[in-house]
Amino acid sequence: MAALVVPLTLGLWLPGHISVTLTPSLGYRIFFLGQPESRRFKVGDYLLFRKRLPGATIDQLLKRVGCVPGQRLTVEGGEYACDQTPLGRALRQDSKGKPLPQFVFNGRVPEGKLFMIGPHPRSYDSRYFGFIDADTVLKQAYPIW
Repeated sequence: MAALVVPLTLGLWLPGHISVTLTPSLGYRIFFLGQPESRRFKVGDYLLFRKRLPGATIDQLLKRVGCVPGQRLTVEGGEYACDQTPLGRALRQDSKGKPLPQFVFNGRVPEGKLFMIGPHPRSYDSRYFGFIDADTVLKQAYPIW
């Protein structure tokens, strides 16, 4: 009986702690999800957060922190940088030719806000929808593979 309890318990626990992504926009495919130890995130952390996007049925996104409160975010000619470290360029239109919104901000990231980024050029992230509130973070994600 004990031999059955361990796999059953693991099988019930695992789905809420593993995320598999099919998109190449993160650079990794499998993540372990854990509770954030605090709300003081750092550049490079992967976070699962709630974000309602127009016309989308998905309201949770997994992205990497690109810029944190107090750091200087700049946008020049569609190029985004955090404390002069390049983050990437925003695309003007999607793959169907529709114009994409452009988040424009030059200054220090406000307290309680995070600028989220994906390493893939087609990642839909803060370059298009702006800052997220740190309070919307659901889980911290750790790349496995």
